[in-house]
Amino acid sequence: VDDEVTPPHDITGQIITQYLPTGVYKDLFIDIYKKSYELLSTHPINVKRVKEGKKPANCVWFWGGGIKPHLLSFKEKTGLSGAVISAVDLLKGIARASNMDVIEVEGATGNYDTNFLGKGQAAIEALKTHDFCYVHVEAPDECGHHAMTEKKIYSIEMIDKYILSPIVEYLKGTGEDFAIMFLPDHPTPVRTMSHSREPVPFLTYTNKRALGHNDDFNEKEAKKTGVYYDDAPSLFNDFISL
Repeated sequence: VDDEVTPPHDITGQIITQYLPTGVYKDLFIDIYKKSYELLSTHPINVKRVKEGKKPANCVWFWGGGIKPHLLSFKEKTGLSGAVISAVDLLKGIARASNMDVIEVEGATGNYDTNFLGKGQAAIEALKTHDFCYVHVEAPDECGHHAMTEKKIYSIEMIDKYILSPIVEYLKGTGEDFAIMFLPDHPTPVRTMSHSREPVPFLTYTNKRALGHNDDFNEKEAKKTGVYYDDAPSLFNDFISL
């Protein structure tokens, strides 16, 4: 609940001194940081990791504290039954708080070694019983945080091959009207290894009518369209009304 703490993935590779907690609980947090370092640095697992040339997990870092929000159910808000597929606890928590079904996929890791194929297949199965399915893939973001350019490109290619393409083909084959939206939630440039606040490109498609056309899907082409949403809820509301 104390918002004066810094997410660790926003300061990868930086000296932590200037990012230590500054809020109400700063003294408590810093005391625990110091004690955790003393305890974990000599822990057998970390001693073993250092001998193997690996980085030790030698300190705790608090961030992102909060309380469960009160959310309207997705069904009540949109009139649609919804499911969520993700390896990230935050997304699962939002889904459960809004009474959406959380679908677990074996081998979903939240990284580039995740089960891309399994997620695509799970989404198709979910769409047989739900009006809406949200598929979240953490891999490109995680690769951005670790400056893994090739793995980030690989992850996007796997999303296209094993998730997006099969879902579109399935929806076309149903003979029913459908709409699909594809987008990142925020940039995570490999250059900075951190989140940034630039607008993200989004692609929407429906079989009911033409929405416009671009040969390429990227930030530059998206900007040329002049289409811009200042907030995500407005984009989503327009999407589900397609």
